[in-house]
Amino acid sequence: MLRRVKTPCFKPLHHLTFLLVVSSLLVACTPAWQQPISPDKIDYTSEIRTLSKNGVTVTAAVPSAEEALQLFGTDLYKSRVQPVWIRVENHTDGDLALMRSAVDDAYISPAEAAYLRHSGPKKTKKEMDVFFQESEFKNPIKSGSTVDGYVFTNLDEGYKNVNVDLLGDDLLINFAFTIKIPGLTTDYEYVDLDAIYQTVENIEDVAVLQDRLLNEPCCTSNKAGTKQGDPLNIVFIGPRSAIVNAVVRRNWHATEVNHMKSAMKTTRSYLFGSQYLYSPISALYLYGRSQDIGLQKARQSISRRNHMRLWRAPYNFQGQEVFIGQISRDIGVKFQANTITTHAIDPYVDHTRDSLLDDLAYSQGLSGVGYIAGSRISTEEDTHYNLTPDPYFSDGYRAVFFFSDTPVPLTDIDQLLWHRAWHPSLDEDTTPQQ
Repeated sequence: MLRRVKTPCFKPLHHLTFLLVVSSLLVACTPAWQQPISPDKIDYTSEIRTLSKNGVTVTAAVPSAEEALQLFGTDLYKSRVQPVWIRVENHTDGDLALMRSAVDDAYISPAEAAYLRHSGPKKTKKEMDVFFQESEFKNPIKSGSTVDGYVFTNLDEGYKNVNVDLLGDDLLINFAFTIKIPGLTTDYEYVDLDAIYQTVENIEDVAVLQDRLLNEPCCTSNKAGTKQGDPLNIVFIGPRSAIVNAVVRRNWHATEVNHMKSAMKTTRSYLFGSQYLYSPISALYLYGRSQDIGLQKARQSISRRNHMRLWRAPYNFQGQEVFIGQISRDIGVKFQANTITTHAIDPYVDHTRDSLLDDLAYSQGLSGVGYIAGSRISTEEDTHYNLTPDPYFSDGYRAVFFFSDTPVPLTDIDQLLWHRAWHPSLDEDTTPQQ
């Protein structure tokens, strides 16, 4: 005979009581605020960068997660808050003001940063509020004075672009820094670009450069070199620092090394449709090795992002480094036998290639662009495939980007008139020009 078992009766909590319970749990989960350590007692590992121009010297640094914890007494990185330290020495005749929105157009106020990390009694929270307010960079920067402080920004890992705009009377002075952030292990750090080749040829003549680019392999390959993959459709030429600065300014992110932690982040991003800005990307091969630099620009989720892979070429052009590369746009995820899932690319790869020009033009680091043949022509009638295999369509040109360490406005980007040089699909050739 079955006997009814009386179960406890749980009455719903009043919503205010429920909120108090949740609030107490959140407080319990947040470590108590520690007394911040004096900056001069911290052994910094972060980069400190300084630039000077027009009578102004600006120094910038981005504390690591551990340094931020010591400086502010709480784990700001856990709340995705990243303090950026800026010092301005004003040797001009007028006053200046730091434009915080130039550092991060969605910057976080000191009170907001403190509130996100509130813990402990009311007195402690008030102390946090005051400390964070006092830590902020304060305008104005009077003529002949030096001001330093923090702007609280949204978290970036790997590399961070720090844009400093100083506004004066009929004057705007801009400084741009690209700063390495400790903590994220990227595949780029495992490649010594200066040790890949024992000797590097230097090409001076533009026609010789064009000939070399024309005769580079059309496409990436698998590790064994037995199958061809995505077309090699971009070339970067310029100082390495200028190339890195330009892509970081346009929110391209380095890719994290493929390990258990990154795999878990990737899976979580895929399942919950969230962004993972540093997700590992698969290896493609050129010159017998996988990409030297992997970059990506994420959109809403991991299944939608742009990939860029770059290989250091065994030659320079007029003393500037040359990188051969590949760019594609992920538009979704599909299933396949070998890897279970893989990304589906936008098959019209020329659109992605040309969109990169639009993107980098706003970096202020692009000085010129031209087009050269050498990639693979793929049409509806004669279609080629990458390694996944996805079909792609292309006119067979590579976009060649030239970079500069000095700022270049949109109107000063050179359109190099050698995009039709020696293309096999044309009836006539034109003389290469720079």
